[in-house]
Amino acid sequence: MVTNEDVVRTLERIADLLEIRGENVYKVRAYRQAAVQVENLGESIADVAAGEGGLVSLAGFGPAIAEKVSDLLQSGRLAFLEELEAEVPPTLLALCALPGVGPRTAALLWREAGITRLEELDAAAHSGTLQGIPRLGAKSIERIVAALDSQRDRGAKTRRARADVQPIVDELTGVLRALPEAAMVEAAGSFRRRRESIGDLDIVVATATPSKVLVAFSALPQVERVLMCGDTKSSVEVASGFQVDCRAVSVAQFGAAMQYFTGSQAHNVRLRGRALRMGLTLNEYGVFRLDGGERIAGATEEDVYAALGLRWIPPEQREDRGEIEAAVIDDVALAGAAVQTVLPRI
Repeated sequence: MVTNEDVVRTLERIADLLEIRGENVYKVRAYRQAAVQVENLGESIADVAAGEGGLVSLAGFGPAIAEKVSDLLQSGRLAFLEELEAEVPPTLLALCALPGVGPRTAALLWREAGITRLEELDAAAHSGTLQGIPRLGAKSIERIVAALDSQRDRGAKTRRARADVQPIVDELTGVLRALPEAAMVEAAGSFRRRRESIGDLDIVVATATPSKVLVAFSALPQVERVLMCGDTKSSVEVASGFQVDCRAVSVAQFGAAMQYFTGSQAHNVRLRGRALRMGLTLNEYGVFRLDGGERIAGATEEDVYAALGLRWIPPEQREDRGEIEAAVIDDVALAGAAVQTVLPRI
């Protein structure tokens, strides 16, 4: 369900992106004023939309904004924002959040230096590159460096209890499964391994159009901040700074991706070593023969494990504590010979 807070966040994101794009100041102001109206609303905006007069009864809500918010409330996504984020890198919004960097400065950094991410800004700030950007003064650079240093000093991510992460998983996977471009959607990582505390969340999506899925994911109203949005991965923050990584792969790669991003790291290292001894290589895209590069498995986890001579191992057991040895199927050669056939699912 889209909340008032989600609508406020979405309207503010639109305003920031429009300002970065160089849109008319009055149009930008209209979105900001609409966000203020929703923030100070004493009732659910969904109730207002369903009531007499609808959203246009709210001060600051013209027909265009009312239509967009109505679409957001009904579908949980907004095509206008997705199109805007396809044009203006949404990672620039993380730059705007820094003290001393507003939308206009973010636009300057993007257009003059190609800087779109915090890591790029940090590298440019400490290498002296920012000093060569036109219209960026010494005091502005000092404020940017101080803000970046302060952010770095705030320390590592705080882990969250599994019970607190479950609603985030349910909401995000539910929204992603509703996308027509998404064939399969599952949570991976330590959450899938049923750890009691979760540092961040991995979601894997099988799709034929990864860019559409990742842009839609980055534009969800639950997203507070976009850390990066690329061809195969989008990283965002939701729920007061909790990081979620969405990985987009093909249907044929889904099983390998689920195995890889579920982990644990120690389990995966042991699996890769076993693969090499069998004349194979294993990654997030599948199982391949070292000799010739033929892909022999990857659509399902069962196929990935079977190609390595193993029964499927439940995610909660994947900690490199003897689970691989216990899953070995009898009579599988490991003396460097390539597997000749993919074993059936077990």
